[in-house]
Amino acid sequence: MKHITYILAIVFLSMGYIANAQTEAQKVDICSGTAGLDATYQKDFVVELNAAQGNEKAPTAKYSLILQKDTKYRLTICTDDDSPGKGYVQLLDTNTLLGSSYNPQTGKEYKGFDFDCQKTGVYHIFAQFQEGKAGKSIVILSFIKKL
Repeated sequence: MKHITYILAIVFLSMGYIANAQTEAQKVDICSGTAGLDATYQKDFVVELNAAQGNEKAPTAKYSLILQKDTKYRLTICTDDDSPGKGYVQLLDTNTLLGSSYNPQTGKEYKGFDFDCQKTGVYHIFAQFQEGKAGKSIVILSFIKKL
């Protein structure tokens, strides 16, 4: 009888774990929902990086895309709950930083930021984790409105 109770306990605990586990698609849906009611999902980027080793530069994920002139976009980042590092996202045009969800001077973190695109062209999204830690996050690019 003790064996049956033990087996049932394991089964119920396993079922609870499976019910709480989220698929990557569900995480993308949840993250895109945090972009706001005025945001229309455009694209997602799943970022998973290892920790920097020793004096290495922090690992970075880079994505390039074309954004259109006279359009307002929003970049949002969601870091997995069990991620060792806290993720942040930056938007660059060639070498110019146009926006960031993290200010290292103040330590201030933001869920995301808006960008008013002034010219059609190639832009670069960089995703990292603070202090070069390992981590997993999702970056969402959303359309807000035509300017």
